[in-house]
Amino acid sequence: MCGTLWNQVRVRCVLCGSTKGIGLQEVEGASGAAKAETCDSCHGYTKLFYLSKDPAAEPVADDVAWLGLDLLMRDGPYRRGTFNPFLLGY
Repeated sequence: MCGTLWNQVRVRCVLCGSTKGIGLQEVEGASGAAKAETCDSCHGYTKLFYLSKDPAAEPVADDVAWLGLDLLMRDGPYRRGTFNPFLLGY
């Protein structure tokens, strides 16, 4: 979990560097403030928080608050590429 602002090239997996099969997943009916960027090459995902949708977003707290997104992703072929100790066991 980064928790910082940094520049990353769009449509490139931050986990493996692939540019093929990058997608965005979100909880249906949610605000769009959090999405999972998925990679078909490594089958990993990373949560993205959109400050334009939620200017008060805080990476650690919102990572836990968006547990529903992790649960949604767990049902598919993707695995979380980062670690949050508050989500141990999910």
